[in-house]
Amino acid sequence: MAKLAFNLMLEEPRETYIVTSAALIVGRIDCIQAEPVAAQQWAWAMHLDIGVAPFRRGGNAGSADEAAFKMREAWEDWKVWAGLRDVEGAEGTMAATVQMPLKSLT
Repeated sequence: MAKLAFNLMLEEPRETYIVTSAALIVGRIDCIQAEPVAAQQWAWAMHLDIGVAPFRRGGNAGSADEAAFKMREAWEDWKVWAGLRDVEGAEGTMAATVQMPLKSLT
């Protein structure tokens, strides 16, 4: 599996990340309320319509980091649901790990 990457969308009015794995668009993370910082609200959504049935997960979070964490959990759940696993050292494969964006989404 290719690495999971968070891609900041610069043209969006609010902070928005498109989450991808190689050419596969996995989902998105959106800031739905930025100010005040103590009351930040983020939405995350995963939508993979691959295979027999769609796999969709989503929710709200209090920070970008929390939303990224929930996205990572859903990504791991999807790999299990899809019957996929990471193979270390196999030619042409990469571990499905999260690549950190320029802005912190740890």
